[in-house]
Amino acid sequence: MKRPKDLKQIYHANVPEAWSNDPNGMIWFRGKAHLFCQYYPYKPQWGPMHWGHFVSEDFVKWEFLPVALAPDQSYEAICGCCSGSSMEIDGKLWLMYTAAQPELQRQCLAWSEDGIHFTKLENNPILTSDMLRDIVSPRDFRDPKLFRKGDTYYCLAGVRVIDPESYRRRIDRITSYDTIDEASYYKDTFLRDIQDLNPSRGLEISVMEAAARNISGSVATEPETVSADQERRADDGQTITFNPSQDIPVLGGDEGAIGKGNLILFKTKDLENWEFCGVLLHEQEELEEEFFHLNGVYECPDYFHLGDQEIILASPQNLPQLGNRFQNLHSVIYMTGHLDFEKGRFHIDEIQDLDSGFDIYASQTLETPDHRRILIAWKEMWDRSYPTEEYNWVGSYTLPRELEYHDGHLYQIPVRELEAYREGKVEGWNIVAGPEGVTVDGVEGNVIELEAEIHMKDASKAGVRLFKGTDHETLVCYDKEKGTVYFDRTRSGIPLKGKEEDCNVRACDVGIHDQITLRIFLDVTSAEVFINGGRYVMTGNVYPDENDTGIEFFSDDNARIAHVVKYDIVV
Repeated sequence: MKRPKDLKQIYHANVPEAWSNDPNGMIWFRGKAHLFCQYYPYKPQWGPMHWGHFVSEDFVKWEFLPVALAPDQSYEAICGCCSGSSMEIDGKLWLMYTAAQPELQRQCLAWSEDGIHFTKLENNPILTSDMLRDIVSPRDFRDPKLFRKGDTYYCLAGVRVIDPESYRRRIDRITSYDTIDEASYYKDTFLRDIQDLNPSRGLEISVMEAAARNISGSVATEPETVSADQERRADDGQTITFNPSQDIPVLGGDEGAIGKGNLILFKTKDLENWEFCGVLLHEQEELEEEFFHLNGVYECPDYFHLGDQEIILASPQNLPQLGNRFQNLHSVIYMTGHLDFEKGRFHIDEIQDLDSGFDIYASQTLETPDHRRILIAWKEMWDRSYPTEEYNWVGSYTLPRELEYHDGHLYQIPVRELEAYREGKVEGWNIVAGPEGVTVDGVEGNVIELEAEIHMKDASKAGVRLFKGTDHETLVCYDKEKGTVYFDRTRSGIPLKGKEEDCNVRACDVGIHDQITLRIFLDVTSAEVFINGGRYVMTGNVYPDENDTGIEFFSDDNARIAHVVKYDIVV
């Protein structure tokens, strides 16, 4: 069968060639939306990162500009100019990004008068590992989110925080005093606060500083001599020698020494002199412990308000699946709560999936001049196969989505600018859909917007077959008994492989309803499903044949499609 040309989408941002991943530095600047991205311009595989650059006046038509940042400095060697954010300051556009090496990550700044040509600061990097507290691993300190509150600039970044539990096992070999208070799981400064928790332990700072120094580098060195401070007696009277090079493993070894995923906050008045505020995430009894024991980093954080509600977006690596939440190997979440700027802590009220589909990561937002908060994410997933690689490109981006928060929930709504590109409207009413399926004249296509209101009646399952052809179809099905919408791309076209147990079926728990609304956007190789007014979203890439354009409604017991409307999207 004939495949769509290059598998390129029509009204989504696609990298024109080679490789791209995380969106970066999204901002409205000088009358345009700027979408920067991680970009490797030489082949469709990850390589030393550059910053690619899209601009758009309406979030639909995207122009790809010359590379904004290239790794041309020694501090950017090996991994390049990695993810970050942007801000307009005094009419200039500033980019803050991570200069990354395998064992060291630092933050840098670049600026531009025109938003196209950028100059890096001479004193880069401006946020370095020696500014981190000893509990923070310098090898995982990345993706700075720069924002302003009053006259102070803040930087939110993803990190690994070294787990005191791992130290506890080693400390207990030195002294037999009481264990560390469980209530003080994370502290701003590990060395100082170990003493503050229980001064009777008699634990000399010099010993722990020696241990911390060995953690901070890529190679641990054994002390020439063992000082008296490094000897303690166990309960049986045996002398225990504490050797940092043996008892504290180097980075890349024990997970406790590498650290668990978290977020940290810095502040500054001038973008040059930075002060550490604190570690944001602290264990809360009402939340699953998996969020605080992450074997990865909370990548690409974002912080903003929707009305009075404070929200943090982040992309946690290796977050374990919890029921039907977090089904991908790597996730995108949103956290509601309150950020204490003095203590540098975020009290979490709720953590949820941003999107229950297959292909979404590293979400970023910007604010428009009319004060809408717009979200875009990478519409791919790590550790998967990429069929577009055959056509010399990898990297597409989600529809821009307007974010709203009401009734205690985050809603995502496709940007209203898309409505200007609607043509060929077709409608239908009160259509009965049974097990054999039913079509509606004129409701077909693979570059369309589709809306359907489904009344379940006596049906327990009902839905729609998309991209339907002789051999292929993509299913979106609501199971009323389970209160779950399923997105199934098992038979969608080109097979996809990934490290997950199943990379072809995703489930989204929406609750039990007598009716459900679907708003679906198809774009050649993409399907984005907005459920019940954008309360839930499921995003996935599919790779059908060119003539797989059929749309068919179905149910197990004559559900009623109360209303269906289709628009062609013509760009």
